[in-house]
Amino acid sequence: MKVAFVYMNHTNNVGAGAGYVAAAARDAGHDVVFFDTFVWPEPEIIGQLSQMRFDVLMISTVAPFFGEALQLIRSVKKKINIPVLMGGSHPTAVGARTLNNHPEIDYVCVGEGEAMVSDFLAALSLRDFSGVSNLAYRVSGKIRQNPVAPPQDLSKLPPFPWEFFSNESVVLSELPGIRYIYVMATRGCPFKCSYCANSAYLDLYGKQYLRFRPISDVIEDLKYLYDRYSPNAFYFGDEMMLSDKHYARELFTATHREIGLPYGCMARVEMVDYELIRHMAVTGCHYIGMGIECGDQKFRYEFLNRKMSNTQIKRAFALAKEAGIYTLSFNMIGFPVEYDEELTEATVNLNLDINPGFASFSIFYPIPGTRLYQYCVDCDLIDREKERLVKDYADESILRGISLSQKKKEIEAFVNAECFNPNLRARAKISSQN
Repeated sequence: MKVAFVYMNHTNNVGAGAGYVAAAARDAGHDVVFFDTFVWPEPEIIGQLSQMRFDVLMISTVAPFFGEALQLIRSVKKKINIPVLMGGSHPTAVGARTLNNHPEIDYVCVGEGEAMVSDFLAALSLRDFSGVSNLAYRVSGKIRQNPVAPPQDLSKLPPFPWEFFSNESVVLSELPGIRYIYVMATRGCPFKCSYCANSAYLDLYGKQYLRFRPISDVIEDLKYLYDRYSPNAFYFGDEMMLSDKHYARELFTATHREIGLPYGCMARVEMVDYELIRHMAVTGCHYIGMGIECGDQKFRYEFLNRKMSNTQIKRAFALAKEAGIYTLSFNMIGFPVEYDEELTEATVNLNLDINPGFASFSIFYPIPGTRLYQYCVDCDLIDREKERLVKDYADESILRGISLSQKKKEIEAFVNAECFNPNLRARAKISSQN
């Protein structure tokens, strides 16, 4: 079959889930043409789909891009009659209800797609989908949802198709002189933060959801990427990597021994300890990013379901800095409560206290399938017109009567002023203090 695979995306990044599913379809013997919407404008994609006689359109999307994905599908179907399979975190969270509300979508992948995609494509010829796991579909006007298979065995993943993505997306250069590649060694998370799309996957897979790739496979990836793209650093974007300290130590040791480039990683503060941080420093870790989200410990515990103390946060950042590792904190503003100004002040003050190398701020975005999304729906807080227009979690709030894009910029400028120069900090002002 000839498969058109569209990855809904507005930034230069590599979609790991979309890439692996497209690779699985290709490895099953199908002709796959990959369209990354960061590179391919919608009119060009529609033109290609109209001209190239594809047998099926697969499309991967997250919540902010869902409306745009629908518009693309509608435009395509005005020109050609083509079956559409949608996957990604948004349809996984919404499930079979996606088909109830959107007749232009023919099939939905609920959960991970690598193992189901070859079965789906085989079934598409026979029009018998009863044996395809993870699939929601229509039969005689009724919607059916097949059982969800166990989570993907990461040792059986196909080779990742880096060639599907532009060089600009693979090799990132956000800092002068730094050319790094974002890689993944794990998949999944055991935590159910009230704002995170991970909740939907935990509902499907439970504790099995967190998995670790074989270290030998990760090292082979790093060698391939080093030879092909000549980066001068790697970044492990796995927040759960340190949850298995033995695995983390072995991977960092192998990376240092086999590759020799500096690396960065993400972590949860609860998993950082003295011995591990020292090992990371010795094996070339130059950067660690850790999520704070909110500086108010009670709110973080009870409202965000992120159960880590301010003491743990301060200790983790202090350990990293003492080891000479650059730190970055991830924070959020714009929570759906009347006292968000107070929460923002607490978050700013905590960052001033821990003094990270850089403090990054995003704006709360209610994601379908999460507890906070349902809270926003129940309280009628979401502006559906803004929801249609906002395309990135960090751009703007989609809550009614709230505009935070300028405030976000002011807060980041204040907190990061001249690497926390105390004199500049004393003179600076942010909106929440006016």
